[in-house]
Amino acid sequence: MQPKGWCPGALRPMLSGDGYLVRLRITGGVVRASAARAIAHGAQTHGNGLMDLSARANLQLRGVQEHSLPALVGALQSRGLIDDDAQAEAVRNVMASPLAGLAPDAAFDISPHIRALEQRLASDVALRALPSKFGFIIDDGGGLSLSCVGADIRFVALQGDASPRFIVSLAGSDDAAVIEAARLPDIAARLALAFLNESRKCDSSPRRMAALVAARGAASLWRAAELAPTTRLSPSAGAPPQCLGHHTLGASEFLGLGFVFGRLRARDLAWLADMAETYGSGELRLTPWRAVLLPGVDAGAAQDILALGSADVISDPADARLAVVACPGAPACASATTPTQEHALALAPLARALAPSGVELHVSGCAKGCARPSPTAVTLVARAGLYDLVAAGRASDAPLLQGLDLHACGDALRAMATTNGARP
Repeated sequence: MQPKGWCPGALRPMLSGDGYLVRLRITGGVVRASAARAIAHGAQTHGNGLMDLSARANLQLRGVQEHSLPALVGALQSRGLIDDDAQAEAVRNVMASPLAGLAPDAAFDISPHIRALEQRLASDVALRALPSKFGFIIDDGGGLSLSCVGADIRFVALQGDASPRFIVSLAGSDDAAVIEAARLPDIAARLALAFLNESRKCDSSPRRMAALVAARGAASLWRAAELAPTTRLSPSAGAPPQCLGHHTLGASEFLGLGFVFGRLRARDLAWLADMAETYGSGELRLTPWRAVLLPGVDAGAAQDILALGSADVISDPADARLAVVACPGAPACASATTPTQEHALALAPLARALAPSGVELHVSGCAKGCARPSPTAVTLVARAGLYDLVAAGRASDAPLLQGLDLHACGDALRAMATTNGARP
């Protein structure tokens, strides 16, 4: 039995309702077109052809059968897309700015620091005791900020310094320290080891940094890392940046494309690879906002790409389908009792009526709320084929209404939109 709260990988896949879920942790979210085609081929040949772009900027292949798993792993390893062993894979949980090395408004190129941290995590045996959801963020300080994405240890590149430096902070604490960029892997390891040591002193070992800071404070962690906080963080609004459509950043350009629920088919990924090679720089950048960026695409090329795209491709941030998030639901997940994605799409126009932008509705197949751990204006939680409705909360929170069928869910959303002064 796997430990509570574990996360799947490619070498330790998770059995779901539609087969094994194989998760790829791709360094920096950078996928060359040739690698994207290889992944698409693997998904189609060894899985059910479906993939999910996760909120951690990982790519998950679905429906892989046990007899096909060795061949898929071998093909991915030959491309350098997965690790040599499952323990290194599990701890290599690093998210980075999706335009690393390309954004002209970044403080500096963080790409070498991403690789250095991943190498340290994979090679330091002591760090393999970290919980599988324990995560790091490296933010380049540019416009596509990761401030809205949670992390246990966060590094943000410092703008305006003569030499590259990062501000490092811990989840659950407003204190922060400034370090030289070259020290990032060492500081990350020290803070992670301090987390492990301090967690063992608690009655119930916290599995995330925020919980440990709440239980014991951050001072001992800073001391263990031989750091003294020198500044305090300003509160962040936490809104995701708008990355869909065509964008110009100085001399750089990119096209951002979203997919409903972050779900791609093998043919979608192969198409993205073709578009990247034909019109862009030949690579894809994965984001935690369930969107894919194509760097090097100018405005004219963007129009050509959108004309060639299917109806599943989203480039308009006002699209009603962006108002909803949903887990795979039944029958893909054994824990779900409703077809969550089908129902979420049916309710999307009503969800968008609650607000002109942002995610307003989370449809969860069970109380775990895997698709969205953060609070949402409305969360529908499946229970025995019906839904409980949580207002301004998480899937695990107490519901306001219970036992709703799809029609009743629509009525509830319509009433809420009317109360908010909107017209569904």
